[in-house]
Amino acid sequence: MRTRGIIAALSTAAVVLSGLVKLEAQDAGSRASFTRGGWAGARYVAMGRSAEVIADDVFSIYWNPAGLSGLKERERLSPDEIGERARAGNVDSISEDDLIRFSDERGPRTVFQTGISAAMIDVEREAGFAGVAFTAFKGVVGLGAYSIQSKGIESRDESGNRIGNINYSGSVGYFSYAWTSGVTSIGVSLKGLYEKIGAVGFYGGGFDVGAQAEVVPFLRVGFVVMDIGTGLKPDSTYDHIENEYDFASPVIKISAALTSRESDFTLALSAVRKLEQQDYEVNIGLSYNLGKNITVYGGLCDSFFSAGLSFSLWSLEVAYAFSYDNIGTGYNNIVSLTMEL
Repeated sequence: MRTRGIIAALSTAAVVLSGLVKLEAQDAGSRASFTRGGWAGARYVAMGRSAEVIADDVFSIYWNPAGLSGLKERERLSPDEIGERARAGNVDSISEDDLIRFSDERGPRTVFQTGISAAMIDVEREAGFAGVAFTAFKGVVGLGAYSIQSKGIESRDESGNRIGNINYSGSVGYFSYAWTSGVTSIGVSLKGLYEKIGAVGFYGGGFDVGAQAEVVPFLRVGFVVMDIGTGLKPDSTYDHIENEYDFASPVIKISAALTSRESDFTLALSAVRKLEQQDYEVNIGLSYNLGKNITVYGGLCDSFFSAGLSFSLWSLEVAYAFSYDNIGTGYNNIVSLTMEL
């Protein structure tokens, strides 16, 4: 089953990458770059944004939709499943909550998780994410929204003369779905985009696809391709702006993570290729559980340092991350909160 799952992941990657070759040949450009900000979930920012293989909560909607399958692992067992595991001697996989519900004949419950994050970014930018995820249709459904804005940007004419200030904003809406095949999780996100530069608006769409697979108990691999078919079109007719769909360049991310036997330490690595660029971006992240409720993080996002911590209590987790900005080389701060019902 493990072999079939890995083959399924590689087959999915081959289909996606073959489509990307066509997009690159069309000279897609770099429109809709605001989708790449990565300001979703403090612990993933703290780990140097090496999140493609470790994302396992509602913020997977942004990082890798395949990670949403992590919520299925939180789904409580039915009485029949408890009986099967007990007869097989696999009692370690039965939680206390499962035993309490042993007499409940309704079967597995629906797991529901919500999360929000807010970032104060260098050079007067702000970003936010909000989403919900829940088990449904033998998989996990995710709904989310990501936005980034910057106000008071200097505007100049063709001669370089300042003509005032303008505001900028970009938003993405997500509908995601993830399912599991053997040891492999596969996910897809459909995206709707809206961008506004001053008084000029643009709209568009696209999708992301990703996978995660457990190669051995301590090693996971994953990949995600973002902004497939993504592009923007003016929402009205404007002077000096072509009224056509302007394609963005997809982004390919490949990631791996090593976890200690006790699952208290994780090392994650990811390589990022933006198809309109020649260079690769390499991200590294570390996490260490100080106790049952506190985890610390550190990372490098293409040589820019990041760090953070998270605190969990019952079904609530609060996380904070600090990072150096790779544009203005200033300081970024992000907080996030997740709650599971």
